[in-house]
Amino acid sequence: MEKCKNNILNVKLIIGIGIIAIGVVLLLRNMGFYIGFNVIDLWPVILIVIGINHIFQPAENQKLFGGIIFIAAGVLFLLHNFEIIDLDFTIIWPLIIILIGGALLKQGFRSSNNDSIEQDFINLSFIMGGGEFVYHSKNLKGGNVFALMGGCKIDLTEADFVEESIVIDTFTFWGGIELKVPESWQVNVQGTPLLGGMDNKTSFKDTGNRPPKKLIIKGMAIMGGVEVKN
Repeated sequence: MEKCKNNILNVKLIIGIGIIAIGVVLLLRNMGFYIGFNVIDLWPVILIVIGINHIFQPAENQKLFGGIIFIAAGVLFLLHNFEIIDLDFTIIWPLIIILIGGALLKQGFRSSNNDSIEQDFINLSFIMGGGEFVYHSKNLKGGNVFALMGGCKIDLTEADFVEESIVIDTFTFWGGIELKVPESWQVNVQGTPLLGGMDNKTSFKDTGNRPPKKLIIKGMAIMGGVEVKN
């Protein structure tokens, strides 16, 4: 089988390391050890991670402009929280408004994107955003779908695959992923919900002409949801 293409940067790994680091800092503080900073002061790291994720994507999903803005904002706020620089918020808010306007202009000059996708590998990442996508490939290889405080709808009803089975790895944190698949596919959800849900609402219709195609959904839903339906 052809090797599937993954994100250059594993955002789930970074988030996992960040959560562990926060837990270790809080544990040490509760045990009486001196920690010279407040964990809350690290919140701009979220912006930096979002920016890195936007930049280190495959070319078709890369968002260079937005990534640079997120990283720059995160670094500035982080330096401010650690009293390395002093940010004047009366200047920051007008800059934010200007950036929003610039982003709108950039979208206005860009030709509209077609949400109908012919790629064989599903590689989607959403952070504080979302979208709807329709796949028509007849040779799907599986995929990765990541949603952090965002969500997406993926329509695979016109798609197909050659192999007996494919795997779509999902991860959602405070978000939602909805997959729509043909009734001729057998769906097997093997993910792990944590204060969330992973629902298989599909119905299978056996055509009898060939062995059924099997779609395996793996991953994790943390305070979010993954739903597969027809």
